[in-house]
Amino acid sequence: MFPAAFTDLELQPQAAGAMTILRLLAASSPNWPEVALVVARDPALSLALLIAQPVAADELSDGLNSVLRRRLERLGPDLLRAWLLGLGNTNTDCGSAPDLALLRAECALHLAIETRYPRPDEAYLAGLWRGFGNARRPPGETSAASTPGVKACAQQTRQAQQLSKLIRDCGLPASLGDALELGTVMEEQLEGAHPLLALALAAERLAYPQWQEHLPEVARLTGLHEGVLSSMRTDVAYIVAGHAAYPAAPALPCTSETHLPATVSDDPYRSAGMLGLLTAAFFDLEPQQVQDRLASACPLFGLQQVPPLLTVDDSGRLRTMLPAPSAALSALIDELQLRVDDDKSVIALCARNAHASTVLFHNRQPGRSLADWQIAGWLGHKGLCCLPLTANGQPMVALIGLDHEHALSSELRWRYAALLGAAARSLHAAQRHRNEIAAREALLQQRFHDHVRKIAHEVTNPLTVLKSRLEMLGMQRPEDTPLQDEMVLLNTELDRIDKLMRTASSLPLDEVEVARCGVPELLLDMRSIYGEALFAERGIQLELRAARDLPPAAVPASALKQVLLNLFRNASEALLPGQRLVVSALSQVTVDGRASLELRLVDNGPGLPPERASAPFMPRASTKGDGHQGVGLTVVREILAQWGATILCRSQPGAGTRFQIFLPLEQRGAVLHHERSK
Repeated sequence: MFPAAFTDLELQPQAAGAMTILRLLAASSPNWPEVALVVARDPALSLALLIAQPVAADELSDGLNSVLRRRLERLGPDLLRAWLLGLGNTNTDCGSAPDLALLRAECALHLAIETRYPRPDEAYLAGLWRGFGNARRPPGETSAASTPGVKACAQQTRQAQQLSKLIRDCGLPASLGDALELGTVMEEQLEGAHPLLALALAAERLAYPQWQEHLPEVARLTGLHEGVLSSMRTDVAYIVAGHAAYPAAPALPCTSETHLPATVSDDPYRSAGMLGLLTAAFFDLEPQQVQDRLASACPLFGLQQVPPLLTVDDSGRLRTMLPAPSAALSALIDELQLRVDDDKSVIALCARNAHASTVLFHNRQPGRSLADWQIAGWLGHKGLCCLPLTANGQPMVALIGLDHEHALSSELRWRYAALLGAAARSLHAAQRHRNEIAAREALLQQRFHDHVRKIAHEVTNPLTVLKSRLEMLGMQRPEDTPLQDEMVLLNTELDRIDKLMRTASSLPLDEVEVARCGVPELLLDMRSIYGEALFAERGIQLELRAARDLPPAAVPASALKQVLLNLFRNASEALLPGQRLVVSALSQVTVDGRASLELRLVDNGPGLPPERASAPFMPRASTKGDGHQGVGLTVVREILAQWGATILCRSQPGAGTRFQIFLPLEQRGAVLHHERSK
């Protein structure tokens, strides 16, 4: 997460501050301003956050606490807990005592205010971080045991230089890094230097235990009167004495008369570790899996059966997230249509303000909210403890049945909150993921629809021209009956193309075509339309053979036309002049126990290439060029499979190719003889 220079400093957060943050994070809705205040007093945590996300230009003008708060909220409670646990407490030497660092920072802040330095928060950080990892002692306060040697001094200098570089990486001014790197200097050396250096040195002198002895020096460094400095130093000491005490652990709404020593909820490090493990336990599970895991986990944690979990839907109503102890109970709770803005319901109040609430109904007498009274009765208890749970700002409530006010100890309440919170976050993440997928699919569908509609609009113009030309040709030769028949077929096909283009942007199966077609009639139509262009003009023979009175195939005519057009086109491109394609519609056969019609296409061409013949229906790159994609046979098989038809292919190099298509019949027909089509 951090540059090597930071880790080389081997600095740890203050233990008391880290424990306080972990306690603050245990609340269902963390108090981020309070957490930011604790971090602002800790040199290691404040520096680490600003290194992880450097300060933008002029961002510090919003105030240090606001800057830190934004970074903390971006990390989130779970990652922040894991980070604090990962830092550990292996090194207790933080360079200077926590109170001394805070005292120095507050002195620098107040000196900046008194001297009208334009960026007081920079002065505060200079005081907080000065001497970080490098214990600075007041002049004369050394001992034989504590006086650093040459190697130690060199190490301190390197650490100060590393720290100065890190400050620049944070996006903070180089003058702040200079103030941290600067060691002992004479007053005359500060003449002409940046004013922040003098403020940092003056704050360091005021933080010494014998600060009164250094007042003349501080007065010369800052230009302030000694009396003003003395009064300011006294006020700062009072402020630090009050601020040094970290906020107490948040009070638990559900208390117990019995004290539970050494429980998980009493130890912030154990609590954080347990929360991390529980989050991992429910990570990326489907709702049913969450339900099953909760049902197993509750008895292990000494809890009742899985309580109802409610969330607020888009209309402001509280709905169950998982099936309650029984599906009927979930349905009853949903049928209440309890709204989050209901000012009578304790459940709605808990969802609104994210604070645990308890309600008891003595002698089964309903209170202000009949909905609360009913739910408690449905759960088989005299009252409810409404436990708030949150996931990315989404309010959720767990409903735990109670029979008396002190039924839930602080430890049990913590277990419920930890276990159900992890499950609720997983459910919320899964729902958000489904919503994102649905939104992406809707966007893609809309884009596809718009694209196809544009193409259909462009195709309509040439189709209109073609139909107009055909109509004119028919009017010029009204006595030519064969031509008129051809015109009817061509117009029918143009109408089919127009319909396909207009419906292409619709979802599949929006309009179901009747699965019925006469195969002999369809083959004649196909020869009339495509026989000349695909075969006759290339010197290839096309022969059609069909049995008499074949029953209709249970396949739409448009689907079978698309299949045959693909196969006809492939054959016309593969065959040479003088070769032929024979298409036969044979009498019915039984395929997988179902009456079917066999449609056979046999040619005497060169056959498929060996690499293609081994798997003819697998998509692969085409060697034909001219825009061929090598997926024609794949499409053929997919279309046939959609209607329960199958296709087989046999091919030998130099001996031709044979396709056998088995089409399910609409009804059983008689076996008739073959005839050559004219």
